[in-house]
Amino acid sequence: MSLLRLGTPGLDLQPALTTTQVPIAGGAGGLFSNSGNLCTITTNAAHGLTFNPSAGVMPNYFVTFAGVTGQTGVGSLISNVFRILTIPSTTTFTIYSTVTAAVMTAATVIPVFYSPFTAQGTSSFAGGPTQTIAAVPTAFPPASLDCAVGYSVLGANCTVQGCLPQNALILDALSTPAAGTPNSPTWTVLQVASSTELMAFFPPNVALWASGGAGTTTMAMIN
Repeated sequence: MSLLRLGTPGLDLQPALTTTQVPIAGGAGGLFSNSGNLCTITTNAAHGLTFNPSAGVMPNYFVTFAGVTGQTGVGSLISNVFRILTIPSTTTFTIYSTVTAAVMTAATVIPVFYSPFTAQGTSSFAGGPTQTIAAVPTAFPPASLDCAVGYSVLGANCTVQGCLPQNALILDALSTPAAGTPNSPTWTVLQVASSTELMAFFPPNVALWASGGAGTTTMAMIN
């Protein structure tokens, strides 16, 4: 019996999705608070993060940070990727972290996108908010961590980055160690901004980062 699977529109081939997301400055009003490891991040201006964007736009499920100072507790916000738990307002969102305090006034919040921006039924990230994709008559649950190939047409706003030591984690209540220091991965740019590539994505070690200036990035994923 053949093991080949019939193509399933929307799961095997993702239509082109775009993002204009850029790094988000914490600004003078940037704040970090931790209550039982549920951390609320407050940005000085609207962050633009959303689980439910307009049709054809990538949703936000993951972030990393740069420029954070004064961290206490276990681990680091910098370079680690965190799953967004909630987005209560246009200037706040929550993550799970064992970092107990941090100074965010000079920090940058960096949206991170993992392929293929949907969830299979077996994904641990299934069951959350849905997104709407143009020309596809259904909504899709959050990001899967399956390997995929992406047609990446990057604008000036994004790069594709990889963790070559293969020690990246997506940190949340399930993956964050209770003791010890979580990995602080080193990321390398694999595809520069304003370029076009056919790129293999191996989550959690390869991801699309909003790491540049104003622009529009478009990606189509083959899962």
